[in-house]
Amino acid sequence: MKKYSGALWQALMLLLISLAPLPGVAKSKKSDSEKSAWTSQWGIGLNAGTFGVGGEVIKGFGQKIDLRAGYSALNLKIDQNMDIQGSSVALIGRLHTGGAHLKANYNLTNWFHLTLGAASTRTSVSIAAGANGTLPYEDLQVKPEDVGNLEILLYPSWTVSPYAGIGFGRTLNRSKRLGFSMDLGAFYHSTPQAILYGNGMLTPTASEKNIMVIGNIIAPYAWWPMLNFELTYRIF
Repeated sequence: MKKYSGALWQALMLLLISLAPLPGVAKSKKSDSEKSAWTSQWGIGLNAGTFGVGGEVIKGFGQKIDLRAGYSALNLKIDQNMDIQGSSVALIGRLHTGGAHLKANYNLTNWFHLTLGAASTRTSVSIAAGANGTLPYEDLQVKPEDVGNLEILLYPSWTVSPYAGIGFGRTLNRSKRLGFSMDLGAFYHSTPQAILYGNGMLTPTASEKNIMVIGNIIAPYAWWPMLNFELTYRIF
């Protein structure tokens, strides 16, 4: 009876030991799981839209979250000559936009997501005007250097702008390598600021009163609209 009882206890002890998880094995499994989470669901993307042309790196977390970091830029220049009361005037326009951004997508479905984020805004708009030749003034012909130049610069109050929007498509496709998405949203950069500069005969035009008038006109434009199209490739 004692032999039978001792053998039974030994069998029970061996069973308990075999069922108990070993610390080293559990740690190894957890480590492999964490490693897999960080090495999978990585991708790159090329985008184009109202915030510029650029690229980004994308990291997916499960099926719901996509973290996006990238940079976009857009520089436009418009040179135009206008005829004003028989005199030629040169207009030079500049538009700069874009910057670094960090966004997070929450995928509600396979084709629709919500996005929150922020960007370092480098948006600015400038317009400069100057005479191409002499301008008539009463009985005189005024030289271009005496007429002077007038320039206006518009830029956002905030250098870092929060972003909110919606999107269609998967930024990082889980089942295929290639993905395509469209984002629609806006950056909030607060009330735009204005700088007015003039020299020569146009110096009085760059007055504080005129700057205030321009400021009141542009005050409602505190949002920068965002329409963006992106082609992505899932690496892992």
